[in-house]
Amino acid sequence: MTLLKFLYKLSRMVVLGVPLFLVSACSGSVDTDIFNIFGSSKPPLPCPRVEVLPGAETITLFREGEGRDLVDVRFEGIIVPFSGQCQYVDDDTAVVVELILRIGATKGPAAESQTEEFPFFVAIAERSGEIIAKEVFYSPLEVEEGRRRATVQEELQQRIPLTGLKTGGDYVIIIGFQLTREQLELQS
Repeated sequence: MTLLKFLYKLSRMVVLGVPLFLVSACSGSVDTDIFNIFGSSKPPLPCPRVEVLPGAETITLFREGEGRDLVDVRFEGIIVPFSGQCQYVDDDTAVVVELILRIGATKGPAAESQTEEFPFFVAIAERSGEIIAKEVFYSPLEVEEGRRRATVQEELQQRIPLTGLKTGGDYVIIIGFQLTREQLELQS
């Protein structure tokens, strides 16, 4: 066999074999992304913003009756920094937000016990400000004997269904104490 015939046969095998190699290299699922071998090319979806409603971050609980001086305070509460995370579920048709909320309390001079229940709410709003869901919770808090302050941690989970092209970033989770009209007036 001459060198020319040998090179001709070799070039035919290479030309016919390369497409076969490329086809076999691309086999797999439809989701195969041969250009992204190091991870998902999809950017992470945003979590809802979480905020404490201004004016509802503190609460003062007075004893029964008319007095509203410092000596009439049973407990004072404050919502302290919180943390959380979100996860998209059900093929990105809902987002589940897990929150850890902390409530700090100080026992006042009118306290008759070591425990108090603090009413707080969690609301879900659209970015436009429209409230689409709200729930009130009660957090019992106990101050140890001989102490004036205590903190309790609440773990909450909120599920937000997503419709259309909305993501978690289109929503705001609002937290605050559930204040009475009188408490609201005293806050301002």
